[in-house]
Amino acid sequence: MNKKLKILAIVGVFIVTLLFTGWQVFNYYWRTRGTINTFHSFSEPDTISYTDIRWVEDSYGPLKTNIGAFFVKVKLNGIDDSFYMQFDTGTSQSLLYGKTLNTLKQKYPSFEPVKSQSGSSWLESPNLVIGKLSFDAEKILALDDLGSDEIDSSFIIIGTIGFDAIVGRKLILDFKNNRLTITNKDINNLGFSFTEVAGASIDRFPILIPAVVNENKVQLSYDTGSSMFPLVVDNQKLIGLKNAEPIDTLCCVTSWGKSFNFYRRKLNTSIKIGELTEEKPYVYSSNAMEQYSIFPSWLMMGLTGNQMFLNKVILVDTENNIFGINN
Repeated sequence: MNKKLKILAIVGVFIVTLLFTGWQVFNYYWRTRGTINTFHSFSEPDTISYTDIRWVEDSYGPLKTNIGAFFVKVKLNGIDDSFYMQFDTGTSQSLLYGKTLNTLKQKYPSFEPVKSQSGSSWLESPNLVIGKLSFDAEKILALDDLGSDEIDSSFIIIGTIGFDAIVGRKLILDFKNNRLTITNKDINNLGFSFTEVAGASIDRFPILIPAVVNENKVQLSYDTGSSMFPLVVDNQKLIGLKNAEPIDTLCCVTSWGKSFNFYRRKLNTSIKIGELTEEKPYVYSSNAMEQYSIFPSWLMMGLTGNQMFLNKVILVDTENNIFGINN
């Protein structure tokens, strides 16, 4: 082997090592440390029990959708009063909306958060029930600036259920019948057969699933809170897309109480996840996605919502590290 080939070989080994090390650092510092198990106790009936999904409409400038987000009805501390929480696998930690709790605490004193020494607010020893599923925690974070002082008595949104509710458990999202369940039951006793998406990484937050975008192999984070979007990326990745139409500017997308302009481009190719293919989809971006710009697409290109999985049944099995699709 001549000197140039030796140098190229050394450089190649160095690059591969760097890429592997980068994945290890990402996997440990963001994913392992970002995976929180809030609910130390979980109980369910002997048979699989589902709860209905409630879709909420939304609009983004001229763009309107019937699947802006979805919610599940809950009981909090044994109280059932049209309480709902958004189901969002794109947030690591379940949380309650402080403004809403402060409005409700006059009627329900057990809803009053407690301030910690750091200034954060927490609801201590809460019990959360989704259908016939019961979750207990030492405490749940209550964000003071989220929620509303005005209550719609028919649809009281009290918080968000995050990835921590499914840590070590199985989530079934039945979009055919608009229902979901969380269970500890054996994977062979779930009532569905699932085709596994090979290479998915489900046991830590965020949920990562392999995909092919523009004929390139990438990884996407599955975020049920980004319901209508087949793919959301940071602005630079949107600009850099090949085989795509010009960029449209739309207004506006709201993320955790803040409003951002957002943009889209129509691909002339496709997005593929497992055996599913979305032909010529729109790819979206906004300034809210800028934290993802540090990641190369092979590590995490962006977020995929529920758009590609409508009329499908999805298994997110964090116990066995399986992402499965039933067509």
